[in-house]
Amino acid sequence: MIKLDKIIDGLEMVDNITDCYYNPEKDEIFLSNIGEYEELTEDEIDELFEKSIILPTQYEINEYQIMVDFIETIDNLEIKNNLQRLIQGKGAFKRFKDCCFEMNIIQEWYNYRDKRYKEIAIEWCEQNDLKYK
Repeated sequence: MIKLDKIIDGLEMVDNITDCYYNPEKDEIFLSNIGEYEELTEDEIDELFEKSIILPTQYEINEYQIMVDFIETIDNLEIKNNLQRLIQGKGAFKRFKDCCFEMNIIQEWYNYRDKRYKEIAIEWCEQNDLKYK
């Protein structure tokens, strides 16, 4: 049985270069840039990946869409409109977080994001027939 927190931690490590994997035999999360496994042979590395399950990728997580969905939950039209404008173009994530901080809704953002990550982790576990707690 895997702890959801372990999967969520793995989801938070994913970026546009690095994928994250879960190895059920060892109950461990590891990154695709397996520098810490330098002592393994090529066959052992292949076996590690074959026995592991890839976590959702950055594109499957889609944190940009999570931001868009969060903005839709905001009742204050001024903040909502400002955030919708700020998430356009390069640097959207930084502007979004800066605005959330300035408008004192950063904790609401983190709570919303954490809830979505938990939903993603549960869905991933269910798709891979993994029991979780």
